[in-house]
Amino acid sequence: MNIIRNLPLAITGLILAILSLGKIFSDYSSIFFIIGSIIIFLILLKLIFHFDIFMNELNTLIALSTFGTFSMALMLFGTYLKPLFLPLSESIAFGIWILGIIIHLSIIIIFTKKFVIDKFDMETVFATWWIVYIGITMASITAPAYDLQQYGFIFFGIGFILMIPTLLLISYRYLKFTAIEDKNKPFICIYTALFSILIVGYVNALSINENFLSFIYIAACIFYVFAIFQAIKLIAIERLQFMPSFSAFTFPFVISTIATGEAYKFFGLDILNWLFYIQAAIALVLVIFVSYKYLRFLMEK
Repeated sequence: MNIIRNLPLAITGLILAILSLGKIFSDYSSIFFIIGSIIIFLILLKLIFHFDIFMNELNTLIALSTFGTFSMALMLFGTYLKPLFLPLSESIAFGIWILGIIIHLSIIIIFTKKFVIDKFDMETVFATWWIVYIGITMASITAPAYDLQQYGFIFFGIGFILMIPTLLLISYRYLKFTAIEDKNKPFICIYTALFSILIVGYVNALSINENFLSFIYIAACIFYVFAIFQAIKLIAIERLQFMPSFSAFTFPFVISTIATGEAYKFFGLDILNWLFYIQAAIALVLVIFVSYKYLRFLMEK
């Protein structure tokens, strides 16, 4: 039970990355589904058996903002359940998808009330804010599984609109206040997820405009290069000791890979195909690396 008690809520970012890898390595999707399901189950056990600890952790800005990856993971989890040949699997999957959306919208409301309206501090603005405000785009990515693209369009629109002010705010914070604690440094890698998740939501929810897709994909590539250099610096040069925030080294690079795959499907350029394979390899290595670090961290508790 110590493992459950000490399970950091930030591991939900790793859950999201693992489930998303199943969309890249489709032949092994069942393996990623099983691993992701196990960790989701452990999170639920912590909620049940250590409710006070769970809620106290969730009461902090970083934990609440990163917990948006749990609601995103639930939306994605439902798409795995839907095709199963089990009684009521479609209804259960749809219910989980709706639950994920409700939880994420609740996080947006609570986070905005507590940390934007009531107690705003520029130095507590991190890239994790994008999980809160742009993470709802996961609903547009997963909506086609239920033939609800028209609603997916709404969630993409929300994510895209919120991207503009948050990009300005978060970038200003990192440029103006450069002193950041080690435990919060990995979050800068979330930059690469910003346009990438919008790309995947866009192609799943709307008719594609070539010029618009080209623009946001170029922006996504720029942020990807920036995030890769940040990850290399933090892992190999600064040699940060493992922290739960290492989850930020996972999903952002996975969703960037998926975005490149979607760009390749539309443009059909061989260079994008090669880039997809390179990004897929990098994403897989990072997820395995962080998973190993989490396992060691929990076994030592």
